[in-house]
Amino acid sequence: MAKSPLPQHIALRICKTLYELKGPELHWVEIEEVCGRLDEAHNNAMKAGLEYAREHELLSCSPLPVQSVMLTHKGLLAARGKFKKSHRESG
Repeated sequence: MAKSPLPQHIALRICKTLYELKGPELHWVEIEEVCGRLDEAHNNAMKAGLEYAREHELLSCSPLPVQSVMLTHKGLLAARGKFKKSHRESG
């Protein structure tokens, strides 16, 4: 199955990757490390996913251009699959 290019799906993949890398610890991770783990370029689709995640409080992002990201509590719940479906689809 192909990876979805939708920003909300990219945002969830980023959250899951951060959780895989750092577990429940909320630490900053370089975006290049995340992109490498996802095997995706830091392109416009990735930027849209980061923006979606930031707007929905799933991630904290460094100032533009984004160089590092960190899960928020909501992002941690989303990565664990404990976020209510209605929250994932809102926005």
